[in-house]
Amino acid sequence: MKTLLASLVFFLLAPTSQSSACGVRPYLDADINHTPVSWAYQAMFENDICGKLLSMRTTSSGQNDRHHKFGKRDTIVIIPDVVKVGTSVDIIYWFHGLTGFKKKTFVTRLGPQYGWVLHVMRRPAVLVVVEMPWSRFTRTQWKRQGRVFRKKNEFLRYTQEVEARVSPHISSLSPKINFNRIIVGHSAGGSAIASAAQLGGLCAVDPVGVVFSDSTYGSWFRRSWNGCLKSLLTKGKARVLVLGQSFGAPWKAYSAWKRRNRISSHRIEAHRLPLPWTHARIGNNALPFYWHAFPGEKYKNLYGE
Repeated sequence: MKTLLASLVFFLLAPTSQSSACGVRPYLDADINHTPVSWAYQAMFENDICGKLLSMRTTSSGQNDRHHKFGKRDTIVIIPDVVKVGTSVDIIYWFHGLTGFKKKTFVTRLGPQYGWVLHVMRRPAVLVVVEMPWSRFTRTQWKRQGRVFRKKNEFLRYTQEVEARVSPHISSLSPKINFNRIIVGHSAGGSAIASAAQLGGLCAVDPVGVVFSDSTYGSWFRRSWNGCLKSLLTKGKARVLVLGQSFGAPWKAYSAWKRRNRISSHRIEAHRLPLPWTHARIGNNALPFYWHAFPGEKYKNLYGE
């Protein structure tokens, strides 16, 4: 629900240092955290992303979080104006890293690459930023990696709830929109993919893509594969992309899985990225990688450090 109070607070927090040729239109639930909303607004403003900005509380994820500063976790959604009325829409679910859902997540990491996907690649897509139990607004972040989407079909219910809120903003005429779901987990976000693949219904949402953005630490990729990714790829339904910094812990863990699963690994699109690629740079470029912006994996300093 968009409320007058929410709108007033939003515009007080919004940046005013520059002008924009297009508008950002907020639709905010009454009890959300306005600080990340202001960061999302700034990201849209600075990257000429015109459209609607939603912030919501969902019942299927983070409804009651006693470790959260506000007791509940939020979901932020950007619906750009370039998404036109139709029956098929790309939608990106972004699982942030440890202590993410902060200014860097929106302004430095997501804003530039998402704007590039919209304006340069001309790939209209809705962006959903999911606040995780390890966000900057929570306590005991290290201990809570992976503690999300652990109930049966919980992620499936989450996508259904979010998309039910998104659909009327795209078209009031099409009751059924086919969402092409792209799941991206950066860093600790890989633990969310693992949890959702094991129990949360990740594959029940029929994703067209699953991206591990330097996020295959420890057993996370193995758990994702055994959870449901294996069956998803067997059916030829999705593209699985693994990005890893050369000799970093995530790539070492993925390589160990690959040695034990040589035949299966041929179905995975994996990129071992040498310097100057870093953990942060991979996260800043995960979406352009998905849309084939880097032929030959050659680094381009286009989207930040």
